[in-house]
Amino acid sequence: MVADIIRLGGRYELAGFLDDVRPERAGEEFEGATIVGGRDRLPRLLEAGVHDLIVAFGDCRARVDAARFAASLGFSLATAIHPSAVVAGSARLGGGTIVAANAVVNPGTDVGENVIVNTRSSIDHDCVVEDGAHICPGVTLAARVRVGELAWIGVGATVSDGRSIGKRTLIGAGAVVVRDIPDDVVAYGVPARVMRKNP
Repeated sequence: MVADIIRLGGRYELAGFLDDVRPERAGEEFEGATIVGGRDRLPRLLEAGVHDLIVAFGDCRARVDAARFAASLGFSLATAIHPSAVVAGSARLGGGTIVAANAVVNPGTDVGENVIVNTRSSIDHDCVVEDGAHICPGVTLAARVRVGELAWIGVGATVSDGRSIGKRTLIGAGAVVVRDIPDDVVAYGVPARVMRKNP
């Protein structure tokens, strides 16, 4: 998906993919480019003139850790915005952030680094989405919502005006959040209730 966004955006040329999970795939063709190996290839890519990188998988903690490691080597974190997405001129997007097809990021919103704003999700005005969060497909955040670092807002969830979602918290698919949800929990339902700690 992110490779498609990169190509459609026309800002970057896709140099290849890294795969730490299955490094034996090195040399394999994937989505019109080559898998060049795992993260051990990063210094060579930098020497070859590749300076921008984006981490494009869903695990929030692993995504942020991988991006920070690449940045420590000297890479810049690219942003990827699908041409059909609407991002307000006064919205701020941090490096490494992905905004997928038909997503909306409204004025005054501050989106951190390495965030995924997934397909058809909507972030209304003056929201704050902290680093590494994942706003899943079809999520609606009303105005002035705060989403904590590494939080996961499940498919189709709705968060009411001014609510706060804690760090590392998981909101279940289809949940309706009408009160603040603390750090490090799993919450779901209509209305959403804290069900357990998030390990």
